[in-house]
Amino acid sequence: MVSTEQILNKRKRVSKKNKKSWRKNTEIQDVEKFLEAKLREERTGGNPMEKKNKDLFYIDKSDIFQTTKSKLASMKCHSDLQIDTRVAPVVGREGPSKKKKKKKKKQQDVSMVTAPLSDNRKSGCVYDIWGAGKTETVSKELDPCLPPPVQQPAVYKTSDTKLSAVELPHPGTSYNPTFTDHQDLLQTALDVEEKREKAKAKATRDAAPPIEITEEDYIREMSIGLKPTESESESETETEVTEGDACKSGVAVRKTRAQRNKEKIEKLKAEELAAAKQTKQHLHQINRIKAIQKEIKKEEKEMETKTLVRQEKKVENETRPGKYGPGKFMGSEPEFLLPEEVSSSLRQLVPPANNVQDRFTSLQKRNMLEVRKRVAPHRKYKLKQVEKWRKKLPEEIDDLVKMKRKKKKIKLSE
Repeated sequence: MVSTEQILNKRKRVSKKNKKSWRKNTEIQDVEKFLEAKLREERTGGNPMEKKNKDLFYIDKSDIFQTTKSKLASMKCHSDLQIDTRVAPVVGREGPSKKKKKKKKKQQDVSMVTAPLSDNRKSGCVYDIWGAGKTETVSKELDPCLPPPVQQPAVYKTSDTKLSAVELPHPGTSYNPTFTDHQDLLQTALDVEEKREKAKAKATRDAAPPIEITEEDYIREMSIGLKPTESESESETETEVTEGDACKSGVAVRKTRAQRNKEKIEKLKAEELAAAKQTKQHLHQINRIKAIQKEIKKEEKEMETKTLVRQEKKVENETRPGKYGPGKFMGSEPEFLLPEEVSSSLRQLVPPANNVQDRFTSLQKRNMLEVRKRVAPHRKYKLKQVEKWRKKLPEEIDDLVKMKRKKKKIKLSE
């Protein structure tokens, strides 16, 4: 009888005539194990059987066993026993607090209490600026049904412009102005009027003129695309011919050596000419140093003038009213009197300005009020028109009565 071990250990007969069969039928498990063990030894620092005792063992000379209690407490192994402040402690349910609530003080009536002036002046304090440094506190009883008063911010009723509340008028508006001041005032009024007229003229000029369409133009436009004209047919034939020529010319023709040499020589000549032109320009710039210096000075002057204009605009913007609404601040027109209207006495002078309107525009100019449009008088509801019978003629009344009777008969018959 043949045992199983003999059957397993029996050598297999396989062909090994090519590399594929060699790879398939040879056993390389022991080689792979050896290579894996060698790689593991290299990663761990080599074979420990081949190393000496000095490389494997060492004497610990640290003072870990001779440390004090504070050092032992700071060891990493003892850190788990310490309290972690990041974790909230577990607290049981708290009962009702036994502290008595403080009673609110009753609001006192309006009273005036004198006290020395302090630096921390609270709201509601009244003090006399001409007095001897004493304050009078005012406490008012508030209505519980009404909402509390809103505290005004510190920047309330302040403007961000550098304009004064009352501007000085033009010297030409005086009751007895000088000739030059009066002429300056008239010139400013004339400039404003000319600017307005120019804006009107530009609006009418930019508007598109009406297009006049004749009958021939209308027929030509409506007949486009119905029948091709002679000119269109000729243009179509010309386009076909040109397309055919283009197709023929698309064939690439090989150049000869002589043509290539000629193009090369022409290219070199063009490069030489460009280099000579550039050197000539450099020499010309070197010779005209004085002219370049004059140009630089001119540019510097232009920059100075531009900076001055920019600074002037900046100053104007500081006093210019801002845009705090949909409207645009137009400003008031200059007030002036003609030479024959100017009176030499103050009694005969007629004030052309309106003080209320002047104050209103001043508030808008100082950014304390938004620009508003004047609301014209208008009716909230439309008028209802009613026909009165007493205003009608007797014949019309008879006709209306007949119509109503007919409508009633029709309703009854239905």
